[in-house]
Amino acid sequence: MGRETFSRSSYESTTTRLGVPKSGSVTRRAEQEAHATGKLDPLVDPSGYDLIRRSLPRLEQRESDKLFELTVGTPLPIETRLDTTGSMGGNVNKAMAALPDLHERCSHVLPGYDLQIATGIFGDCVDTFVLCRPQFEMEAEKLVHQLTLMVPEGNGGGNGGEDPQYGLFGGAYLTDSYIEKIGLKGYDFTISDEPARVQLVDQQLKRIYGDEVYEKVKANGFDITPDNLPTIYEVVQDLLKRTHAFFLEVPGWYSGEITEFWNGVYGSERVITLPRIEVLTQVQAVIIGLTEGTFGLDQVKDFLAEEKVGEEDAKAIIRSVSNIPIGAQAALPGYDKRPQKGDLFKEKTDLWPISPSEVPSEEQANPEEESEKGPDWL
Repeated sequence: MGRETFSRSSYESTTTRLGVPKSGSVTRRAEQEAHATGKLDPLVDPSGYDLIRRSLPRLEQRESDKLFELTVGTPLPIETRLDTTGSMGGNVNKAMAALPDLHERCSHVLPGYDLQIATGIFGDCVDTFVLCRPQFEMEAEKLVHQLTLMVPEGNGGGNGGEDPQYGLFGGAYLTDSYIEKIGLKGYDFTISDEPARVQLVDQQLKRIYGDEVYEKVKANGFDITPDNLPTIYEVVQDLLKRTHAFFLEVPGWYSGEITEFWNGVYGSERVITLPRIEVLTQVQAVIIGLTEGTFGLDQVKDFLAEEKVGEEDAKAIIRSVSNIPIGAQAALPGYDKRPQKGDLFKEKTDLWPISPSEVPSEEQANPEEESEKGPDWL
């Protein structure tokens, strides 16, 4: 699956080659295509590519002993769903511009991991396309390409609620990640300036994910039918079983009402107020760093200063993150055992690498070479 990782230089060369504009809409071509055909590109269509989004280890088989080498590190999925309704319609452009910052800042607080990013968008059920959900990717070329395929309609249904619950449904029930299987969690962020609707609707679920959605959910280990659809409260509780999930609130006209709603969904310790959408990547990195145990709350001020966050914004961020579950990832049983770059696996499907004592010696790995030499006569 390769050894390539994201870099700012690869991002810049990719945006140049793909003709991504430095200003204006980065999704204009995709929007025109989608509205002409009535379809999203399969890479970002929630019903595309078998519905389930996967985050898997990158393993390469060695010629010498046929063992599989972990080429980068333990895969860590980071899923972000951005509100693109109304005044937030430009969020894809902002996400594209901030992509190298997001990767660099998260890499800084996640040493030893293979970052696998999926940044999608959601709208309102009155839109033609309610949700764009991409694949988890590691390389600049694929991450940039997927962002250009988004179709933000920017309409919304007026104040009073949007529809991120369908994206949250995918995060909870249509994701397959290696990190869960070794007792750890990935990260999940929802960004909006509105509350959501509580109920999921069968018709909308099928419109977004296709008629096979219940079959795929069941194959992924969950028993959900049209008659027992979870509420947004239940979806998020299930999402929290497999991810460190947070709601990031963009202040708006109804901030008190929005905060109260999402506190009820996530718990107040997982609802963070953004001073401005422009500091989103810094806030995500702070949340991840604190949750991983990479640094403590007393180090956040210095980190934000290094990342060019103004003093007033930094104070607001520190206040908002002070009650999150600090060190929650480090407290999980698989944390100290997570595989590292260069670890060897017997099979691609194995959860854990073999111990160094199990690695065959060079002579054991190439017994045919010894036989070709013939007997060693004394």
